Amino acid sequence: YQIYSYSTTVTSCVFNGLLIYALLVTKAQHVGPYRWLLMSFAIIDICISLVHTILMPAMHMTEFGVICWSYRFIDQSTDFGFLCMMVWIFLFYQTFALLAFHYVYRFVHFCDPQWLAFMKQNPWRNWISIAVVADIVYIGL
Repeated sequence: YQIYSYSTTVTSCVFNGLLIYALLVTKAQHVGPYRWLLMSFAIIDICISLVHTILMPAMHMTEFGVICWSYRFIDQSTDFGFLCMMVWIFLFYQTFALLAFHYVYRFVHFCDPQWLAFMKQNPWRNWISIAVVADIVYIGL
């Protein structure tokens, strides 16, 4: 399990690092703001890989839910373990939120619906505002 985790983490860091580098140095206009969405995918993927290797998480399904724990920090306090697992769960499911943004971005960019015309007026503010609201709703704050 550790060999698998270490090898996938190294692979994730190397190839996502190369993607980030390519996105930063490539000045092609046809990529446009899509580069920031791709970069967020790469950064989240590196983060989840590192957190997964640091924690070595495990899960057990029961009739009432899922029990999560970290093999690396099993001898720590419950509060510390809970915090670590919440970080891992948030990062794990953040990839699904980013995937949803990927589809919404492509829909807005390619279909250009009139009812979403406001998105192009101040795109940084609008996309970041929607991302913050979606994450707040997503994590249930």
